Amino acid sequence: MEKEFDIILGKIYLLYYKAKIYLGEAHLIQTPKGYLEKFDIDMPFKCDLDILDYLVGRRTSTYSTLSNKCWILFVLEITKILSYRESFGIGKLYNKILNRNIDTEIQLECFRPILQLIDNKCQTGIVNKLMFLRDKHYAHTDAEVEQLTNRLFPTYNEAWDMMFVIEQFLKDIYGQKDSDVDLEINRHFNGYLREFRRTYEYFKTIQDPIEKMILRNHFDNEKIQAYFESQE
Repeated sequence: MEKEFDIILGKIYLLYYKAKIYLGEAHLIQTPKGYLEKFDIDMPFKCDLDILDYLVGRRTSTYSTLSNKCWILFVLEITKILSYRESFGIGKLYNKILNRNIDTEIQLECFRPILQLIDNKCQTGIVNKLMFLRDKHYAHTDAEVEQLTNRLFPTYNEAWDMMFVIEQFLKDIYGQKDSDVDLEINRHFNGYLREFRRTYEYFKTIQDPIEKMILRNHFDNEKIQAYFESQE
């Protein structure tokens, strides 16, 4: 029976880790500056973060599309574990242990913060928002999903706060088993940072007068002139 617990816990960990990568991708691609500053990460190349953030998040449609897709994948993955009914829901695992339907020496106290998230029925609660988005994703067209997502999009800070609660749960529960757990994701994003550099350099030498005008109108003259003249 302990083996059954380990299998379920392993699936919960994998679903969480995939969801964390998707959330990180969505956040990084939508606002590189916001993500890098939140996690105190240095950009591996010299750039003006304000300009890079605008170019990636506002002036490159492929990035915006990818960010939205990563967000939806995050919602689909993370809601699988924030549940009492899903096969690998943390709430369902808790009930199995509570009702002695699964054998484990794990202490139930570490489940409490997760259950508080799941049990919060407030419409503005993060789990409620994510469940609503998930259900509407299954029931609506892509265009309608995009509108719903924009209207009900939790902030990235809300999403990360929730993720850190789940992450602490995983650390606690694996700690009780004297096991380490890998939760670091930033190594997966080096390819994005390389692409951001290409985007940054591309717009620096772009010949399209409309794009140049848009950039000059968005930033003050000194900042944008320094960008166009920089050789980095």
